[in-house]
Amino acid sequence: MESAATAIVFSCDQTYFFLARGLVLSLKDCGYPNADTEVVLVDIGCDAEALTWMKENGVAVVPFDPAVLPPSVAAVITPSQRAMAMRPWLPQMLPGFDHIIWLDCDLWLQNGEVVDNLRAGANAAPDAVMLAPGTSHYNARFYIDIEALVSMQRTWYDSCCEPDVAKQIAATVHYSSAVFGMRRASPIWAAWGEEVTRVYPVIAARNRHIVHMAELISMNIVLYRTQQFLRLDPLYNFHCNGAGAMRLPDGRVVTNMMLPLRDIGVIHLANWSLLSERYIERQLLYRNGDYLTTAEKAAIAFPAAA
Repeated sequence: MESAATAIVFSCDQTYFFLARGLVLSLKDCGYPNADTEVVLVDIGCDAEALTWMKENGVAVVPFDPAVLPPSVAAVITPSQRAMAMRPWLPQMLPGFDHIIWLDCDLWLQNGEVVDNLRAGANAAPDAVMLAPGTSHYNARFYIDIEALVSMQRTWYDSCCEPDVAKQIAATVHYSSAVFGMRRASPIWAAWGEEVTRVYPVIAARNRHIVHMAELISMNIVLYRTQQFLRLDPLYNFHCNGAGAMRLPDGRVVTNMMLPLRDIGVIHLANWSLLSERYIERQLLYRNGDYLTTAEKAAIAFPAAA
């Protein structure tokens, strides 16, 4: 695992294994893993059959190490939230890689451009993190209620920051940590870890229902403070929960909020548990779900072929 320069990393438990399979298959379509890029699963609860499938498809499996998380963080998260809380400590978990790319397990690649873009970003600004805005002009919600977006962000930062700081950060665009790339030597890792250690217990005490957002909130506080980031085009982390994605008759998934239509590089099925029916109806799964097993289709109420 240490022979490659770049690690493409994701994490999942058994519940989201079926979506992670779509991610892995899409990575294979794009030529990953290869000689200089390893694909790595940090396992937080997959069964033996799932891990065997991962290994057979070229994925290196690393068991989650509970010791990486500060006790104050581990005490306030659910088992599935370890996939988010552990991210600042990926360099310690994955020694030997110069460049680390994180991908959430509920997304898939339509092309491999995101990896090229993240590598270019790491070369251009070695200390910076490269990531995309969480909401952008490609999403329908951007055009409907800006006030609601700012209010949502104000709720995040009010839960862990002083009022004047919360007001300032809430007025800026937030960035998504579902897709990012950083060099091992970037100082952002340590700053992010310090903020995660501070923010999780504070949010757990003040606003428990957004604990699942604490890692993203922490990242955005660090970005606001340091300004050490490069913007990735949101086409390479397209949050489908914000609407604006459609599948064309030729099979391509594009953004339809403006012309010309543009291919989406990374289709992110965010908030799957709430929006799975919409995603299935709009044919946004990898290969429109035809990779799923019969049991997986039944579990998510995937419609039978006509």
